[in-house]
Amino acid sequence: MAHLKQAFKSDEQFAQASDMMQRSILGQMLPEAMVHFLENHGPEKFAEIFLGDFDTPEAIWNSEMRRMMIEKIAAHIGDFSPRLTSNIRALYNYCPMPVVNYPQLEDELFCNIYYLRHLCDTDRFPDWPIGDHIALLKDILEAWKTEVEKRPASMSQDEALETLGLKLGVAHEESKIRKAYFRMAQKYHPDKNPDGREMFEAVNKAYEFLCSKKRKTDGPDPDKIVLILRAQSIVFKRFKEDLAPYKYSGYPMLVKTIQLETKDDSLFSKAAPLLTAAAELCYHTVCCSSLNAEELRREGGMESLQEALSRCVAVLSKSSEQNDRAVEICMHVARCFRVASQFENCREKFTEIPMLVSDLCRVLYYRNLPKLNAVVVQTLSCFCVDFWLQTQMFQGGILWHVLLFLFQYDYTLDESGVTTDQATNKQEVSNDLARLSIICLGRLGGYFKGDDATPDNPAIKKALNAMLTPYLAAQLSQLPPRQVLKVLNSNTENPYLIWDNATRAELGEFLESQQEAKVRTGECDPEMGAAFEFEAHKDELIIGGIFVRIYNLQPTFPLLEPKKFTIDLLGHLGAQAEYLHSLMALTAGDVDTSTSGQQAQRLKKCTMALEALRNVLRNHSGSEEQCIGHFRLIFALLRMAGASAMQQLAVDVINATTANRKCVASIAEAQVLSYLLMVTFTLPPCRLVALETLHALMANTTIVKEAMHKGALIYMLDLFCNSQNPMVREQAASLFSKMMSDKLIGPKVRIALSKFLPQIFIDAMTDNAEASVTMFEGNHENPELVWNDDTRERVSGVVKRLRTEFYTIQKDDPTAVWQLPIDFAVVYTEIEGQLVIGGVILKLFITQPNWVLRRPKEFFLAIMGHFLLLISKASPDGEELETVAQAVCALFTAQPQLMDQVPIQGHIPKLFASMSSKNNAIPKACLMVVRAISDNESCVRAIASCNSIEPIVKAMKARPDCISFASEALALLYERQIAELVEQALRAGLVQHLLDVLDNPLTELENAAAAKAQVVRALKAMIKDLARGEEVNTILEKSSIWSTFRDQRHDLFITNTSVAGYLQGPTAVAGYLTAGPSSSASAAASSEPPPIDQPALPERDLLGLG
Repeated sequence: MAHLKQAFKSDEQFAQASDMMQRSILGQMLPEAMVHFLENHGPEKFAEIFLGDFDTPEAIWNSEMRRMMIEKIAAHIGDFSPRLTSNIRALYNYCPMPVVNYPQLEDELFCNIYYLRHLCDTDRFPDWPIGDHIALLKDILEAWKTEVEKRPASMSQDEALETLGLKLGVAHEESKIRKAYFRMAQKYHPDKNPDGREMFEAVNKAYEFLCSKKRKTDGPDPDKIVLILRAQSIVFKRFKEDLAPYKYSGYPMLVKTIQLETKDDSLFSKAAPLLTAAAELCYHTVCCSSLNAEELRREGGMESLQEALSRCVAVLSKSSEQNDRAVEICMHVARCFRVASQFENCREKFTEIPMLVSDLCRVLYYRNLPKLNAVVVQTLSCFCVDFWLQTQMFQGGILWHVLLFLFQYDYTLDESGVTTDQATNKQEVSNDLARLSIICLGRLGGYFKGDDATPDNPAIKKALNAMLTPYLAAQLSQLPPRQVLKVLNSNTENPYLIWDNATRAELGEFLESQQEAKVRTGECDPEMGAAFEFEAHKDELIIGGIFVRIYNLQPTFPLLEPKKFTIDLLGHLGAQAEYLHSLMALTAGDVDTSTSGQQAQRLKKCTMALEALRNVLRNHSGSEEQCIGHFRLIFALLRMAGASAMQQLAVDVINATTANRKCVASIAEAQVLSYLLMVTFTLPPCRLVALETLHALMANTTIVKEAMHKGALIYMLDLFCNSQNPMVREQAASLFSKMMSDKLIGPKVRIALSKFLPQIFIDAMTDNAEASVTMFEGNHENPELVWNDDTRERVSGVVKRLRTEFYTIQKDDPTAVWQLPIDFAVVYTEIEGQLVIGGVILKLFITQPNWVLRRPKEFFLAIMGHFLLLISKASPDGEELETVAQAVCALFTAQPQLMDQVPIQGHIPKLFASMSSKNNAIPKACLMVVRAISDNESCVRAIASCNSIEPIVKAMKARPDCISFASEALALLYERQIAELVEQALRAGLVQHLLDVLDNPLTELENAAAAKAQVVRALKAMIKDLARGEEVNTILEKSSIWSTFRDQRHDLFITNTSVAGYLQGPTAVAGYLTAGPSSSASAAASSEPPPIDQPALPERDLLGLG
């Protein structure tokens, strides 16, 4: 490694060499690369290279070059070798050795430690290691500067020959030139001739010039400049991050090169692709750092690149190929613009160069260059971040080109799963171009959000909506590019899209015609496609971007924005409101619904829109709220007689909104229920839906009130009474039930219904709608209902007449109010004059006490209230009072548990208070009821707690014919062994009065013996009282009458006839209320005393029910 340590100083001719070459004694013998290799890799690696054949970016060396070097050294030394052999003390007369010029390196450009031609050969040497890339870049820039500043040779061949003293005009061999050089060099060497330095330098220059085979130099070498440019591109590409902080200093030379090459007439015929390399270097430098983008802009690089682009675009044709120089230049320039568009100042510069966008768009015309198109589409996509650039591209006809690329996509290739390469598969290139085009369109219109967001451009969106349909245009921002492209290249028919081969062909023809016109004449559709309309779509009703006909065929199709579609449909119907209103004015006649005619077609589209509204409401929950505020319009459609389809759809629409409380409230506010009510009469096919709708609406009190005012009751009654459809009748009954459940209006509904139907029907509607219909159709005669064919026909006829009368008024005046005269009532002949309480016919109930009442407690409350009302009067109707009393007793017989309610309701004190009435009918009725309740524990205790015995005594005295009821009641009371009752008996003188009864023949009674038997039972029960029984017994023992009855048995006086009633009787007869004729035997037996020890009779026997 002593080559740098020699006392060596290079000649002036070597002054331009690198520092290494100037310091190394080997610099004049070896190529510079070999000297650097020795220094960088050491002697061992150098020896390996020196002795071998190598052709790499760092070393070009072979046997031929070694042989040449040996020959040059031998020739330079000359005869010194033989002289040294003969005389080892011989001295070498030093003469500088000329630099050895190797023919193999004549076309090479060595820079730093690399041959740039090999370094740029990325096919042979991809990613060759570069040690110091920054130093390399600096050396390359310096080499570029040196190459650019080259000037022609400073001497001619004649001048060189003259300097060496050789004959002019004659070809001299190299050995002869060398001898002349040695002679002149020894003569003028500064060591021997101090005054010969100037001549010595001239001799060296002349020799160097003559020895070089490349004597002709006209200035900068284009091939070397190309290598310099490409080498820089490689460095910037491979070391992008490391070079990002540095500003590129070569732009002045680079821009100058671009300008000169652009103006060169032989640009496309030159061997050296200078402009291609320069454009590529622009791209890589700008891609490396934002500093470079700004620097290039300041140096006027954007304008220069645009001029180069225009020059190249002008020569493109449909026969151009991807490797053409013009195509490559366009690709590099487009890439450079793509990167520069990231910077605002650069974008502003682009807007100032109108031809830039126009040229880029024109490139897209040449579909034979898909790779170039892909690069340009990416560039234009990046331009979309600026609204004004978007506008320039739009005006430049970008849509004509980019949209056509979409139809070159083959989705089967992507879905095949086969790995493809753009280098070998042309379809993959087309697919990639289509994907880039989709992205470009999305950015162009401003469809993307987030990091990819670009300015919204309404004009472009309008054009894309027209040419791609609103659905596909919207998908640009929602679906991956591959899915959008698949849809575009497939046949589809859904509510958003009708797309097939015909629509694609139609759009393609339009785009190609506009593309040709724009490229050839510069003119095209002034609307830029915004007015384009597919033939297949012309007759379709499109609302909110949805094909209404298709949606009605596919109602379950999931809509992207159902609420928006609902608003659009309502808006469409609202826009047709005036037309529909005029049609309503014609409903006195029939609306034209024939298949021809403008009116029919327009009505058909309105019907389609209404059907779509129904479908969207049914299948997309939550969309019904959009109808709020539009119900006047929707309900008004129900009046369109003759357009039954529209009426039915309107009912369906209303029905679909009733599940929403807000919608129901809006309907209530609109006051439009009369239209729906009239439909239940005029449109039989939709009665069930209408009733279902009304049922849901009745959850709102305001609507229930409006329904009553607008005649809902008479319309529903007509359906209930006269409809032939059982389901309709059941729905009507259910609707009445819903109306009656309203706390505010329900009672009024019930009252109004009761004027038409028996109460049992009304109750049945609440309990079971189906049962109410069955009851209405049947014939009935029971305590709660008397109903037959005649009454049914009478009620139905009245209802039908009233409905017809009101409909005639309401169809002309929907605001008309239905009212029923206050005194109106349907008269049922079968129960006329009958006493009915709580919906029960008392006469029939008395004869059928075992009839199972539907609401026994309510009947109990009603009849007890009525009974107490009668006994509180001074002069009640005797027959009515007796009937009510009999019904009360029959109720307690059939429903004994109801007697527990008597003391709870506080009726007992009132009952006994009325026994003292001067009206003889009242005591009897009271005694009948007391007898009925005396068998109940709760009632007995309540009787004991009030003044009860004294009123009984008075009643017995007032009505001797009722002693039977009284005595039986007393027997039952005292058998409970309640001391308070015995005490009351002693105070009231009941014991003595009963003794008097025993002493009385009781001729007014049919069965006196039985009555006396009950008296004896009562007295014996009083004797058993622990507290006052002795007092009672004392009184009895003093009586001679008692001794007669005390020890007798009374079994013989109890008969099986129905006379006594309370002992035995048929279950269908209210025993003690209805007495049969007595036999003579029983009459005779009645004078005999009853047995004393007769056991207590069961409760049902005492009531005469067996």
